[in-house]
Amino acid sequence: MQSNASDPGFRVTFDGGPASPARPFARRRRNRHDRGLRGPLLLPGLPGARTRSEKFEDLVVDSAERLRELWSAQLADVEYLVEEVPDRLEALIASGAQAPLGKFTPAPESGHPLIVIYRHPVEALCDAPWQVRDLVHEVLIEQVAGLLNIDPDTVDPMFGRFRHGGS
Repeated sequence: MQSNASDPGFRVTFDGGPASPARPFARRRRNRHDRGLRGPLLLPGLPGARTRSEKFEDLVVDSAERLRELWSAQLADVEYLVEEVPDRLEALIASGAQAPLGKFTPAPESGHPLIVIYRHPVEALCDAPWQVRDLVHEVLIEQVAGLLNIDPDTVDPMFGRFRHGGS
């Protein structure tokens, strides 16, 4: 490339070299100066790095562990599952029924009992994020009570605190 800024008719000319091929789009996009892709904004160990569904699963695990401490023999084989929404949710809403918050399935002949908690209906009932923990625990208490065929107050003495406004 030759240029001379002192000339009155300043111009730039290129030497006749081969034209360089354009970079592909994938290489041009957000990988400037070949430094690699950027890392995550938050480290995995920080609370903000976890998704809402992961946080909800943690609440279910905490509640299930509390109930297993109280009822270790009866709940030893119970499996817990978190699903986003119940099956046939559209039909339930169209009929005017409230979406279930959870369900339990007694043990089949060759399996384990199963308790399912539905994340979206539980979160929809809560006005603040701190209320989700209490409601998750109460839903699990109700499902365990149904599975064991006992009163929910017997399962955990703290039952009813969220809905009834107790201390």
